[in-house]
Amino acid sequence: MTCAGTIAGMMTGLVLASSQPVVIGTEAPFPAYTYVDESGVISGFERDIMDHICQRQALSCTWQLANFDELIPGVMSGRFDIVLGGMAVTDDRRRLVDFTQSYSSSDSEEWYIGRPGSAPPAAALIGVQSGTVHEDHARRMGYDYQSFPTEPQVLSALVAGTVELALGPYSTRLDIQDFVDANGLDFLYSDIIPDDGVAMAVCQGNTDLLDSLNAALDAMRADGTLETLESRWFD
Repeated sequence: MTCAGTIAGMMTGLVLASSQPVVIGTEAPFPAYTYVDESGVISGFERDIMDHICQRQALSCTWQLANFDELIPGVMSGRFDIVLGGMAVTDDRRRLVDFTQSYSSSDSEEWYIGRPGSAPPAAALIGVQSGTVHEDHARRMGYDYQSFPTEPQVLSALVAGTVELALGPYSTRLDIQDFVDANGLDFLYSDIIPDDGVAMAVCQGNTDLLDSLNAALDAMRADGTLETLESRWFD
């Protein structure tokens, strides 16, 4: 497919028109990838990556917040030019969008949190966030699950007892560890959910923008910028 109403229709050759805004869509309650800081600014590892890319490629970049399950449909429809937010690269998603090269690995072991003594996933009602690999996994496994638009809603449902377990990208996050400790929860079970790393996505066929993003990522990898940013946010 081609992009509808995006920057793709305004470009010629491999040169992006810097006067045209590039709209970046993300969900931002996911430290350290993207989150809204205390001053209300989108921050994180991927914010820093995009700031470097926009500067290097002379792109006029703007940011918009959206629920995670709106990101891929949004880039397909032309609402966004780029979407990101700790987005795992999977074959299912590759059928819908084009991904840049991966710039971060992801832990394929994903954890269920819940109250000690809760039933295992095959016998429990699981809360997951809509549009995530965790929702896809619960569906493929035939688990009983309930989807919520945002991660905070998943966690609130767990505390309220609406669901018995929550499955998500929890294991390496200090904010989730604090939440678990504060609510008498624990990391109870885990599943392997394989992917091909974390990347940003553009509409299929938007090769000019994709090439520009990958060129910048290549340069950032070569000059050590990616390594510096990864150390800043994950070490």
